[in-house]
Amino acid sequence: MSIAVSTPDTVTRERWDRALGELAVPAPLLQSWAFGEVQAQEGWSVERLVLPGGGRATVLLQGSGPLRWAYVPRGPVPATAETVADLVAWARERRLARLRVEPEAPIAFGGELRALGFQPSTAAQPRHTLIVPLADEETMLASFKPKHRYNVRLAQRRGVVVQVERDAAELKRQSDFTAHRQGISLLTLEQYRRRLELLDGCRVYVARWQGQALAAIMVASFGGRAYYLYGGSSDRHRQLMPTYAVQWAAMRDAAEAGCRDYDLWGIPPSPDPAHPWFGLWQFKMGFGGEQVEYCGAWDLVFSPLAARIDELAVWGRRALRRLR
Repeated sequence: MSIAVSTPDTVTRERWDRALGELAVPAPLLQSWAFGEVQAQEGWSVERLVLPGGGRATVLLQGSGPLRWAYVPRGPVPATAETVADLVAWARERRLARLRVEPEAPIAFGGELRALGFQPSTAAQPRHTLIVPLADEETMLASFKPKHRYNVRLAQRRGVVVQVERDAAELKRQSDFTAHRQGISLLTLEQYRRRLELLDGCRVYVARWQGQALAAIMVASFGGRAYYLYGGSSDRHRQLMPTYAVQWAAMRDAAEAGCRDYDLWGIPPSPDPAHPWFGLWQFKMGFGGEQVEYCGAWDLVFSPLAARIDELAVWGRRALRRLR
């Protein structure tokens, strides 16, 4: 089977994104043209496939020769067995060592992937998330838990002001506070700037009190859905509830822009007080919405030896970064 591969000469950004919107509602942000452009500047080769059955896939590739492998974040679109089978045929034709898909599909879709020969892998994107429906301000506030409504209004009463900015530097500073507290690594300033420049509807919201920046988040939108992608806050004046203020401002703006809902982009799998992210669970769940669980990432290995060599190389690079 010969797989048709689009090129910038045959498919424009507008046509690509419009086609995604016709195949899935909402179309996944990580399959958008803009997300491919971000990844193309961060070490991936990007191919946008028009599959024989009409599906689409933004494919990220790494490695060379027999070690080359492909990753399809939140794709292909639509998330059907037929579309994945078309993608598998393309990967075999390209003689890839491994194909990883992470479709925007429910848990049950894992059974169809397993039937195609895939095995579960480590998810790179949130498997569990919370989707908050957007509406007018009164309706949205009424859907929040009482404590969250109180905290949103408290921030307003105490003079917390949220500004929309194009400079990612404050987001980087606030994210570093959170990364240090949680012992995790987040993006570089250049990576934040790249997303702010390239992703659709991408904005940085900064909560300030008396001129001091207290919290910041990055939000992008695509296909009628807004996404809270990154954020952070300092320990200063937390009693002013700046993290509630920035989320509320972003939700209101997304609703005014015509978005149907707001993806809080990741929650812990269960409300376990022993889980290190239990506080995050409590914070996000207070905004209401629907809990969603996706099927996660799945690998189809064509060359076991090559895939193993590649995994060891990735492990080595990560270990080196930790030592540095």
